[in-house]
Amino acid sequence: MPPRQILIVEDERIIAAELQRRLTHLGYAVVAMVGSGAEAIQRARELRPDLVLADIGLPGGMTGLEAAAHIWEECRIPVVYLTAHADQQTLTQARTPAPVLAIRKPFDIRQLQSALEQVLSKPSPEQT
Repeated sequence: MPPRQILIVEDERIIAAELQRRLTHLGYAVVAMVGSGAEAIQRARELRPDLVLADIGLPGGMTGLEAAAHIWEECRIPVVYLTAHADQQTLTQARTPAPVLAIRKPFDIRQLQSALEQVLSKPSPEQT
């Protein structure tokens, strides 16, 4: 079975590179790393990854929440959010409209792997 493909949406290059390194070590294929919501939508359309790993706070006027909503509506790709914003309102918003999980920063690799496996183990909308 080929490795599951992940699109990383993170505006901090050092964090994105570290995520790529760790995900590759875990056996995932990082198909692209982008730093804005608009880029995330474009690359999700083009690449159709199995999952999007997205920071909630992005520059450029579109949040990770908004980008994920567009990606879900157009492509039906699930999202795992990375967030430093741990307030309940943000986490509640992060759960809609797509089936997603939110991981609070800082996190360890076991938390990330568990979240990815949980989301990727759910049937895709085409299978339901």
